[in-house]
Amino acid sequence: MEYQQYRHISFDLWLTLIQSNPDYKQKRNRLMIDFFGIEVAPEIVDETYNKYDILFNRINEITGGNLDCYEMWLVFLSEMNVDIKNINVQLLQEFIDETEKLFFEYNPTLLDNKTPQLFEQLVNEGHTLSLLCNTAFTKSDFLRKLLEHLGVAKYLSFQLYSDEMGYSKPNIKVYEQLFTEVSKIKSITKNDILHVGDNHIADLGGAQNFGINGRLLLPGETVVTIFKG
Repeated sequence: MEYQQYRHISFDLWLTLIQSNPDYKQKRNRLMIDFFGIEVAPEIVDETYNKYDILFNRINEITGGNLDCYEMWLVFLSEMNVDIKNINVQLLQEFIDETEKLFFEYNPTLLDNKTPQLFEQLVNEGHTLSLLCNTAFTKSDFLRKLLEHLGVAKYLSFQLYSDEMGYSKPNIKVYEQLFTEVSKIKSITKNDILHVGDNHIADLGGAQNFGINGRLLLPGETVVTIFKG
């Protein structure tokens, strides 16, 4: 891909830079069952969690908003036949704190281990880089710590997350925020910015609708292969 003309490059996160650790999912499901006394088979818990994770992400994409993390957990727990009248925000936060411990014990991994080297090369060539990520059950503070751990954060000029902004891709307000943040760094036009992601609607469609360039990551591709291919 010819990328030299772009002065700023924005990246999606999940399935663009990182992938989930399957061991984490199993440990998280066990934690949910034990913490909330869920009396449902682990495979049903996993199936239901995945269903709602996809659903909440889709709702955020359609509305352009961002559902509250606590509210999402309450909906899921209600589906698991947990009496949510006995649950408050403090208890939910205690659970989320426990999931954070598991998240970093069985953390997501880079899709391509050469991503930090690619980012270093891009920065050395004069490009600025940033992150633009929709969140659902996994909060942005987890992800910021993760990118530090993976050696990626130091190359990013800024990171934008839907749970912090209150908006989700492909909402044009998300891309307006991206442009605003880049403009704080350098004088730039929309045509100078490239956003890379794996979602046709949220990433490619959202970027193009705002008027910046988009590159859809296709199955089998990684950011390293498209920039060095």
